[in-house]
Amino acid sequence: MARKAYDQWKIEHTQFNRSEVFYVECDCGELAQSAFPKNYFECSECGKRYALHYGDYVEIEQKK
Repeated sequence: MARKAYDQWKIEHTQFNRSEVFYVECDCGELAQSAFPKNYFECSECGKRYALHYGDYVEIEQKK
């Protein structure tokens, strides 16, 4: 299942809307925001991080 991506106005990224991705859907139901200039997205609710990997946004394992 592909994780949904959204632009800066929180409009879903589709084949007709190919603007830059600012948010991705988090497992907790919130939107993870781009952590610019880093190459990942971070959820402010649960702290999970996501990165683009082979065309899909996957969770990054955080070091403890």
